[in-house]
Amino acid sequence: MTWEVAVAGTLHSDDVTTPAGRRDVLGGSAVYFPLAAARYAPVHINGIVGSDTAAEYRRILANPNIDLDGMVVSDTPTFRWHAVHDFERWVTSHESAEPGADPEWQPLLTDASRRAQVFFVGSMDPSLQRAVIDQSGATLIGADSMTVFIDDRRDEVRSVVERVDVLFLNAAELEALTGSSGWREAAAGLCGAGRLRAVVVKRGPAGAACVTAAGIVELPAAPVAEVVDPTGAGDALAGGFLGYLAHLERADAAIFAAALAEGVQCAAGAIAAFGTRGLLGTGAV
Repeated sequence: MTWEVAVAGTLHSDDVTTPAGRRDVLGGSAVYFPLAAARYAPVHINGIVGSDTAAEYRRILANPNIDLDGMVVSDTPTFRWHAVHDFERWVTSHESAEPGADPEWQPLLTDASRRAQVFFVGSMDPSLQRAVIDQSGATLIGADSMTVFIDDRRDEVRSVVERVDVLFLNAAELEALTGSSGWREAAAGLCGAGRLRAVVVKRGPAGAACVTAAGIVELPAAPVAEVVDPTGAGDALAGGFLGYLAHLERADAAIFAAALAEGVQCAAGAIAAFGTRGLLGTGAV
């Protein structure tokens, strides 16, 4: 019997501009992650949306492997994110946001989510991350973070890191968190902190790596016809990685390389279209 997966994260309305154009799409870590993970295992979602987008989210996430009991619907509009992606430096050259319903979310997992053997915590306030991690009975926990939290609340982020098994960060985030000048050294230095066993390094067009105490596995990015929108690629990678482990009912380091390969493929789906269309197989429009 396949392990079950839970995610606590964000559901956001995104105004995204890339060299391929500009689109209004729905996304967030609690959308990209489960769409990828549900290819392998049942997924329980925990997060908040506004009533303005709830019906569309239900349509996007209409999958027999996805449970929406933890999707809270507020009368306040959904969080709105505006971003311009720079494909030369592979960063966002401009970002702004309206918080909408996000501050109303209470970090309370559903009963099914508490029982899930695998748990992923998307990037959010580290105090919320700690609160949901403490409710989970998962044997395998993964987490993400962002530079804004690492720069302003590094000690709190480190506290989260010590509570998880697999950390998903990019090179800049790793270097900011550890003070190391190279991502390999930074990731290796974190392994063994608390229960942390692996660091998955998101490297954009260079692919991804999985660092453990035993060594480093590096994989190139999976080829796509065109990179349309990199939003959500990291969450899709995490969904593929953890979903594959759930499918095999394994959490040992010997299978991490294969899980990384699955994650890289899921990330390729995410970047091939605006929003969730690539993961849903509905094209790049």
